[in-house]
Amino acid sequence: MSLPWLLIVAWPGLAQRLPRPGRWMNHLRVVLGLMMLGSALWLVSLLTIHIGRTPVLTLLVILAIALLVATAWRYRWQTALRAGALAIVVAGAVAFVAQQDGQGPRRDRVNWQPLSEQAIASALAEHKRVFIDVTADWCVTCKANKYNVLLRDDVQQALLAPDVVALRGDWSRPSADINQFLTARGSAAVPFNQIYGPELPQGQILPALLDREHLLATLSAAKGK
Repeated sequence: MSLPWLLIVAWPGLAQRLPRPGRWMNHLRVVLGLMMLGSALWLVSLLTIHIGRTPVLTLLVILAIALLVATAWRYRWQTALRAGALAIVVAGAVAFVAQQDGQGPRRDRVNWQPLSEQAIASALAEHKRVFIDVTADWCVTCKANKYNVLLRDDVQQALLAPDVVALRGDWSRPSADINQFLTARGSAAVPFNQIYGPELPQGQILPALLDREHLLATLSAAKGK
């Protein structure tokens, strides 16, 4: 949402190309408001991880009633009801997208195992490759990696190979074990991806923003002969 302002800061001449003030500004304000509402709902949904679904739903209902009353007091009840209906549509869309996570055409078929140092050592002892994915529900880059790379058919097939063990660590909540795991590898943030194998016994850390071809090439190189 701040992109237009950043572009004007980078190229001040763009400000002269903006259309004159008019009704389009009201429409733009509505669009930006809906984007902020969607972002707020997504952030609030992350609270369910920590305090549960019922308290979050209660909070949303209270906020919705307060917003409805404030809008009706500032404008009219008709306007407030329209805004409320639009907010319900946006909330439903956000909930639907969240529910489809890992489903649909790009479905996660990988049998992910819990991440641990012992699991890595056991897999290497059996001359298997290991793919590690440390992620979190609040991590936007993790979501991008998942949908753009990890759920791709060729990557799914590679991770389903008999000699590949897929390990996943969930850092949505604070975890001393995952924190220790990341610290031991010089990292303190997610996403974190690493590949082990007979040819990569020390492991190779992948870039934070995954590249499909690089991931597949590294996974293939880890196998060796």
